[in-house]
Amino acid sequence: MHPALKAYQAVSDTSLSGREAEAACFIMMIDELNSAESNGGEVLRLRALDRHQKLWSLIMKANILDGGKNGSDDRALIVNLADQAQRYGIRAILDPSLTLLPLVDICQDVLDGLLEEATS
Repeated sequence: MHPALKAYQAVSDTSLSGREAEAACFIMMIDELNSAESNGGEVLRLRALDRHQKLWSLIMKANILDGGKNGSDDRALIVNLADQAQRYGIRAILDPSLTLLPLVDICQDVLDGLLEEATS
């Protein structure tokens, strides 16, 4: 067997599934938002909010362009959740006194759902 094929197989056997990768993204987002909330630094806060907005934009786009992989009720729920998270994120960008904890809660709820789905 060619060494490149062996390497590919070794990596593919240990790679994350789609849901595991999504869960990892939410874990990192939760950590970053919590860090920005507790640190209080403007640069860290704005960086976390920027990444938060980008994450939810990607999620919204994926569910809009879903192509029928998920049910329309599930897609509508996720798009609505993304919209709410982004709206609050915009408010938090404009008002530095707003807490980031609601964004952490939303991410944690999604993560809990992903982990529950993975164990079912």
